[in-house]
Amino acid sequence: MRVIVTGGASGIGKEISDYLRSETYDVISVDIHDNATANVSKLDVGNEKSWEDLFRRTGPVQGLVNCAGIRKRSVIEETSLKEFEEHLRINVTGTWLGIRALFKNLKNGESGSIVNIASVNALIAVPGQAHYVASKGAVAALTKAAAIEGAEKKIRVNAIAPGAIRTPMTAERLNDPDQVSWLEGRVPLGRVGEPVEIASVAKFLLSSDSSYITGTTIYADGGWTSNGV
Repeated sequence: MRVIVTGGASGIGKEISDYLRSETYDVISVDIHDNATANVSKLDVGNEKSWEDLFRRTGPVQGLVNCAGIRKRSVIEETSLKEFEEHLRINVTGTWLGIRALFKNLKNGESGSIVNIASVNALIAVPGQAHYVASKGAVAALTKAAAIEGAEKKIRVNAIAPGAIRTPMTAERLNDPDQVSWLEGRVPLGRVGEPVEIASVAKFLLSSDSSYITGTTIYADGGWTSNGV
């Protein structure tokens, strides 16, 4: 199975790319920051032409993991319109463009699978990140809508909503002992997750093992969203 993974230069995207390659998937890893030595090609997910050029180069693709995303912290009144729209362009528009590209380019009669990376913040809001929360909520909703349209094309569309995962994006927070203590107390499993624990879920959703699952968001969060305390 040939799979495109966006955001493949670091964090969860890199882990998913490496994990799928180890499971014999043919992986096309892309990122705004290309790295030839790490087998990562350049793609601006929010740019329509970038997607068109990518699919022109790659040929047939059966799977897509929309992992590229950004998160910056600021309260609403201190967030610029540019910053808010940047989160929508990368996190939401980038996901939508990827979905549309696979819908357009999958060969007739072939089945496909798309995995979008949402967040626990699609369900649970946190202060100082309204722009991020809004974008990830949109990703979860987009997943459902795309699954309905994809069904007749034999394309399944699902999402993963990670909780606190050890990545460069969370490094600052996880270097703070007070933050780690709070997270470990908030998460029923009592620990921060590892990127490979998201990668294994992505592989499941891409594979035929999940052949009757579409339009679903799997919360890989150690029980965070189940904890009402």
